[in-house]
Amino acid sequence: GWRKDRHDTLVKRLSSRIANAIRNAVIHDGVHDTGRSLKVFRRQVVERIPLFEGMHRFFPALARMHGFTVTEVPVRHYPRAHGRSKYGIGNRVFKALRDLLAVRWMQRRRLQYRYRDSTLHEHETVKR
Repeated sequence: GWRKDRHDTLVKRLSSRIANAIRNAVIHDGVHDTGRSLKVFRRQVVERIPLFEGMHRFFPALARMHGFTVTEVPVRHYPRAHGRSKYGIGNRVFKALRDLLAVRWMQRRRLQYRYRDSTLHEHETVKR
């Protein structure tokens, strides 16, 4: 989901906008908002993507990297009703940067290839 009309503090909106801009500049995934926890994927996407701690931020980029289509849908965002957020810039920025560089590395190192599935018939043999 894309929090198009956010109801957060100015600091949260700015830090999110900066983080999303940096992510887009480095991995070019074109996603507006990866901070939103609402993400829906088909089963084959989740089965194909290697899972690593912290990579939830980059699921759309990883899905695209594996040839899947990603669509963002605007979702309604409500202001926090109770309590305080335990997330902050300090407790996330270094892990997020490390993970961002890991995704960029995967994008650059990924081999692009096509294959054709062929079935051998009973009378055919494989030459070695």
